[in-house]
Amino acid sequence: MKRTLIHLNSSPYDSLACKEGLDLALVLATFEQAVDLCVSGAALALLTLEQNPTAEQGKNLHKLLDGLEFYDIENLFIEANAAIQPDTLWQSVQSLDSHQWQAMFSHYQQVFRF
Repeated sequence: MKRTLIHLNSSPYDSLACKEGLDLALVLATFEQAVDLCVSGAALALLTLEQNPTAEQGKNLHKLLDGLEFYDIENLFIEANAAIQPDTLWQSVQSLDSHQWQAMFSHYQQVFRF
């Protein structure tokens, strides 16, 4: 089975890239494709709790994360040295050390970056 990794690296509220990445993940999973997510850079803001985006910033994308389990998207990775407080993080995040993070990308047949 082909495995797909979607790497979210863009701010969830500065452009549509992060939302488009999440939408792609949901579409692929709807058609029973194996999908995992990894988050780095500005997209880490997506994982913080108690977000309150303005009307100009659009929907609260953090709420989409709770629905991932219904699509059988079980893996959401971050790099362990990411500058984010663990107590403010969405609960289903898996931290990878630098070596695991780099190796992860070679385990997938398709990698999309948003």
